[in-house]
Amino acid sequence: MIKRVSAITAIISIAAFAGNMINIGMSDVGYWQSMEPIEFMRDFKVKFPFLLFPTATTLLPALIATILSVVFSRKSSAAQQSWIIALLGLLLIVIITRIYHLPTNLAFMKLEYGTAEAASKLRIWVLLHWVRVIAAITAATFAVLGFKKSNW
Repeated sequence: MIKRVSAITAIISIAAFAGNMINIGMSDVGYWQSMEPIEFMRDFKVKFPFLLFPTATTLLPALIATILSVVFSRKSSAAQQSWIIALLGLLLIVIITRIYHLPTNLAFMKLEYGTAEAASKLRIWVLLHWVRVIAAITAATFAVLGFKKSNW
């Protein structure tokens, strides 16, 4: 029972995270790019905390449940392989977020960049954001495949 609950939690939370990331990419990014860089950073400072909560509350359970599913699927190499790929997608998201997005977000909030640098940082932010979206969709796909192969 715990194996099934863990796998379903992984699938739902990864999908919710992916949906949240798609929403940010489709709604907020265009708005931010339409603004003057300094005004964008002021706006970002106000809105970032509201973006952080749904991101964290879906990514953390996704990570925990996926790790559990990797462990629980150790008797089936085909299932475990899919769960490992799902986990690697989530770890890629965490690495990109930790290395680029988090420090850049904090700098945006502190208005640490001039106009040209803020615009450049936002372009890179957007590009890496879509990499995270692709990684999340890939992770969700492989979580479903891992669940199917697990026969739980």
